[in-house]
Amino acid sequence: MSWPIATVGKVCDVVSGATPRTNKPEFWGGNIPWVTPKDLSELGRKHLCDTPRKITRAGFENCSAKMLPAQSVLLSSRAPIGLVAINTLPVCTNQGFKSLVPHLDSVSPDFLFWWLKAHEKHIQSKGRGATFKEVSKRIVEKLQIPLPPLAEQKRIAGILDAADAFRAKRREALVQLDTLLQSIFLDMFGDPVTNPMGWDSSALGSVGEVITGNTPSRRRPEYYGEGIEWIKSDNINDPSFVLTKAEEHLSDAGKAVARTCPKGSILVTCIAGSPACIGNVAIANREVAFNQQINAFVPGKRIVFWFAFGLFWVGKRLVQSASTNSMKGMVSKSAFSGISIPIPPISLQDRFAAIAEAIECQKASQRAYLAEIDTLFASLQSRAFRGAL
Repeated sequence: MSWPIATVGKVCDVVSGATPRTNKPEFWGGNIPWVTPKDLSELGRKHLCDTPRKITRAGFENCSAKMLPAQSVLLSSRAPIGLVAINTLPVCTNQGFKSLVPHLDSVSPDFLFWWLKAHEKHIQSKGRGATFKEVSKRIVEKLQIPLPPLAEQKRIAGILDAADAFRAKRREALVQLDTLLQSIFLDMFGDPVTNPMGWDSSALGSVGEVITGNTPSRRRPEYYGEGIEWIKSDNINDPSFVLTKAEEHLSDAGKAVARTCPKGSILVTCIAGSPACIGNVAIANREVAFNQQINAFVPGKRIVFWFAFGLFWVGKRLVQSASTNSMKGMVSKSAFSGISIPIPPISLQDRFAAIAEAIECQKASQRAYLAEIDTLFASLQSRAFRGAL
């Protein structure tokens, strides 16, 4: 089916954002919702209904931000490019947006939302800049979008909404399994931070091996290549607690001077740009190398792997409490090794491990099913904008 093509600038007003001066307290804490790309990255749904930060009328009038009516389509234009949401109330944004106010007689906000989502990589490829990539207002205005009749746009958006809701239910099932395992851990062992059951305690370094990562010299390009993955703290951010794939790899020479951990280790973020990220945890399901922002823990004989993982996951504050009081936060190898942890009987740890492995099997099945659904959804998106639905 052939549909007419229009540029975004013909069917939408493209609006840039701005930030009031942060050293003016009278500009902040008002009742005007103010959106940042971070708000969209943490949203997890299609509609934006509120914002954590708000500006005052004085702040709004003393910067170049524009008020966006409800049913605009917010598009982040940098750091990162391509996040999308529809606002349900009037908002303004910071300068990290090129938002779209659709001409409602030509384009549906919901259709526009899904079209932008389907073309995220294409939009990202349009980014320009040396320090960080950004798409300009002119670039966004020149994007070409197919325009079926409004009734067809709404039908397509409705199909994609329904399919995405089904994906969301699968993701929620994974969250519920994690919540169940967390609850079981607390029932069996109590809060590892306060140790209410009075288990004997030991220093972390005395019940397993602690390995701090390293960065091979950037002046030695021969250290980098197509060999072992080189993990950074950004790879310890997946809700499934499995390491995401590294962007960089080390050669055999780089591996020899780096530090690695075996499959079955637990990786913990110990240096981060925000104290809240200290203690993020992931399971190494393969041998990897890693940088100095991370400590790896390899459980010894007195501590079962799944119990150790539960300690770091449920007891994240154990690691955070060992962090230095700085803007970024840091837990040194000695501080990490010295963290006092409860050591319940091995028989109880083994019982929890059996439960954790059973739940992990269910999660693996759910993840595989979700991957299939994501693949089908991508195909559905592609067909939708070719007129093949």
